[in-house]
Amino acid sequence: MGPLAAIRIRQIAFIPATMLSLTYWYTALGLWCTAGIIWLTLYTHFLITHVQPVVVLWISALLLGLGYGAVTCLSRFGTVVATLIYIAIITLTGVSLAYLFSSGATIFVIVGIMFSLNALFIFYLNISSGLFRPLIFMAVSGIIAAIVVNSLVASSTMVWIVSMLTVLVWTLITALEKSTLHGYARILYHSEFSSLPRCALFGALTLYLGIINAVVTLCRYIILMILEILLSFRS
Repeated sequence: MGPLAAIRIRQIAFIPATMLSLTYWYTALGLWCTAGIIWLTLYTHFLITHVQPVVVLWISALLLGLGYGAVTCLSRFGTVVATLIYIAIITLTGVSLAYLFSSGATIFVIVGIMFSLNALFIFYLNISSGLFRPLIFMAVSGIIAAIVVNSLVASSTMVWIVSMLTVLVWTLITALEKSTLHGYARILYHSEFSSLPRCALFGALTLYLGIINAVVTLCRYIILMILEILLSFRS
């Protein structure tokens, strides 16, 4: 094995950890920005004074459609387009949740802390392989963050329950999307047009949109189930 090949093998072993850490940082930043938009929308009373409920419902529908569409064709976008989509989805999510669930800011702060702690954990220990140890740390750190934050802000019982469930669901989504994240890491070496920030941004969008994709999939199954029930009654 030549020296260049050996250097490349060491880079491949290290870069995925760096990329995964940066992906988690981008995800945490998106979550914290969402929390900020929720707080800003509530603080300025923008929805109450300027927006009708039907508009918020249309915004929510647009968010679901845009999120689901972005997931299906994410790899086709460039860095600038992906960044603009990320900003648009963050804004739509913040505005929608400010109307639908005002305590969503607390939950997004908690999940953001969870991803930031995991970014530090992966970066300093250089851990990107394996499934259980990083995800167990993610779930435990998220639960601890939920306990600390909810205790500091004296959250209601509903917020405690939703924050715990959100931590577990986002950890599960991260586990399910692990192969997608490693795919972006492979693209980093097989395409001269890919860079570490671009691949990490794609990974962050994938994780952020995981919740939206899950909601769209759940709604689709519910609609299909309702249609099957209605058709069975007609027959």
